[in-house]
Amino acid sequence: MLWYKVWLETRSRFLTSLATLTIFSAVFVHHAEGLQRPEWTAAYNRLLYITQQYIVVMWILAVILLGMGGIVREKATGASSLTLSLPVSRALLLGVHVGVGALEAIILAVVPWTGIFLVSSHAGMPILISQVEFYVLLLVAGGLVYFAMAILVSCLVEGEYTAPAVAFGLVFLTTIVFDAWLRPLNLWRLVTGDFCLDRHTYLLSGRFPWLGALACCSVAGVMLLVSVRVMKRREF
Repeated sequence: MLWYKVWLETRSRFLTSLATLTIFSAVFVHHAEGLQRPEWTAAYNRLLYITQQYIVVMWILAVILLGMGGIVREKATGASSLTLSLPVSRALLLGVHVGVGALEAIILAVVPWTGIFLVSSHAGMPILISQVEFYVLLLVAGGLVYFAMAILVSCLVEGEYTAPAVAFGLVFLTTIVFDAWLRPLNLWRLVTGDFCLDRHTYLLSGRFPWLGALACCSVAGVMLLVSVRVMKRREF
């Protein structure tokens, strides 16, 4: 019941984001392929890298919207009494919200790149499946930090529009600050593949940055734990 409830709350945002990401990615790559030649390998690989930049922007916006909601938002709209009357803990309510949102975020990363892979194969310019996996893993492993941040913000800030605005502001602020002074730790460059890119072939090469991915997952986990503690202490 709880899973279905969260799905009903997020499905419009999820399906709209999924359709937008998939259609944009497929159309963008298909259109660009018309300007490419099979022998332009490096140029085509660069196109895929640029596509990842656009996917990352839209994916982050989507997962932040998926992270919004929950009891705090319901309190702001006056609909929290029914949820709080359910015989379940606040931690479980938040856990279901996180579980559904994380699954939707993963689908939002996999489906667009699957579409790109199919479009490229149909056009006679197949992508290495290892490159697709690399891009998807970078996006999911690193990008879930943004989802966890959205969950935390939604637990701290009331207001249907205030919480998303704060979350989007934090994304832009941290991106600028880290790129200016802490570039080796810049999450944006990690999820876009910038740290793993071969500037000659424009292929993602070398080992997958497992240390960076583990650090991102750890930060996301800490933010989710803080979110649980905040929810337990809030007055409704």
